Amino acid sequence: MPVHIAVIICTWNRAAVLSDTLDSLAALHCPADTQVEVLVVDNNSTDTTQDLLSARMTGWAPGRLHALFEPRQGKQFALNAGIAQARALGCQVLAFTDDDILFQPDWLAQIADVFGPGGPALAGGRTALQWPDGGPPAWYHERMAAIVGGVDLGPERLAPPPPDYSPAGANLVAQISLFDRVGGFSETHFRHMDFEFGQRCLRRGEAVAYEPGLCVTAPVDPAMLTRRYFRRWSLKAGISPWTEMQPDVKHVAWVPLWLYRRALQDAVFWLLAPLHGTSEAERFACELRLWRAWGTVASRWISRLRPAAYPDWAAQRSQKKKNVY
Repeated sequence: MPVHIAVIICTWNRAAVLSDTLDSLAALHCPADTQVEVLVVDNNSTDTTQDLLSARMTGWAPGRLHALFEPRQGKQFALNAGIAQARALGCQVLAFTDDDILFQPDWLAQIADVFGPGGPALAGGRTALQWPDGGPPAWYHERMAAIVGGVDLGPERLAPPPPDYSPAGANLVAQISLFDRVGGFSETHFRHMDFEFGQRCLRRGEAVAYEPGLCVTAPVDPAMLTRRYFRRWSLKAGISPWTEMQPDVKHVAWVPLWLYRRALQDAVFWLLAPLHGTSEAERFACELRLWRAWGTVASRWISRLRPAAYPDWAAQRSQKKKNVY
């Protein structure tokens, strides 16, 4: 059965890595009965992104390359602009990825196979990490993979996936009809709008799956391999307004009680770790949980007590500067 796929890439001032991503896309095998639209949404780039896209549009394959522009700063706006254009083009399946991703040769074929008759409404795949020379730093722990874009839940298909699972934005595929039922990406989330979207779909009973055959590679930017980057990523990962309190969880001052308890345990562990011979990576992983907890506590308090100031506070801590935090 023919499938019409839109590959949606949001970008902002990353022409050099976007060029590598487009090279990787252009090398993909496209099944004969699959129609492909590549939608690159420029979110106010001031570098050579527009020149790059103009040069690539002539003779582009597979499918057609489209250059879109979204003036509202924020990936959530660019994502929804891509969805609107894909709908106008009559696409059935939307494949979201990032502007620094490399693809397995059969990625499009795998999408067409997964999203054939009886396929899920939403799926995420594996994202392998490609480390720079020298590999990860000594303080890196495998539990930190998400910070640099890694996703690996194993080799088996999970449908349904674990309850806390959401497809990551670098390798997220959905039926376009899903957005008619549950809405687009939240425009109040400046980061992790992919996680919020996946959790919203699960809560509404949509068919969500982890599909390990959908595999991409994320080259790790050496500029990200600093403790500062990991700390700031962890803080913004915890950001959520008080309105996101779960009704079946006990809260104190708009924060889950279990989070206070775990933060206290982590603080004690972090303080005593040098005395117990704990590895540098284990101790830093514990510290990052504390930063994430603080992101939740601070955002819940500010959003409740200073609601007018909260949007600017969240945006300032969520948006990247020069592609790092």
